[in-house]
Amino acid sequence: MKKKQITLRPFETSDIKELHRWSNDPVSILMVGRIPQTFEQIAGQVEKKRRNADMLCAVVNEDHQLIGWVFLKDIEYEHGRAGIGILLAPEARGQGYGRIAMEAMIELGFNQLRLHKIYLTTRSMNEHAIALYKKIGFIVEGVLRKHAYVNGEYYDTYFMGLLESEWRQMQ
Repeated sequence: MKKKQITLRPFETSDIKELHRWSNDPVSILMVGRIPQTFEQIAGQVEKKRRNADMLCAVVNEDHQLIGWVFLKDIEYEHGRAGIGILLAPEARGQGYGRIAMEAMIELGFNQLRLHKIYLTTRSMNEHAIALYKKIGFIVEGVLRKHAYVNGEYYDTYFMGLLESEWRQMQ
């Protein structure tokens, strides 16, 4: 079995078609807590991220297939912090690509952007993602109680953070 490898490249407008497909996957909708969205809505979200100067990267696997995207958002250089997000194609989930892509983007954030902290939010129902984030080194810094309404129930939202010094200690 060959080792999983990914490449990060700039996210292109032509990638939006796949992002639209991934975003409307039933598991994605459930974990993010959204309703299905049109291609135009997804394209608008990408354009908004570009206007905000978010760092958008496509995740490409060892077979040169587009399998996801990962991004740094709300980059605040004066405070040395940014949020991170990821979405993988349904067929790429559970294979280790998420961890590799997150770690590659974290490295970019700490090395190239000289960030001090990278943070994220996730819903308590997303146990698989929470376990992954903890393996990477993220720490739960706070809980927004019953903050997200999904499928008729309220769920906590976890705020998780990773400091550059903690990341270096784990390497």
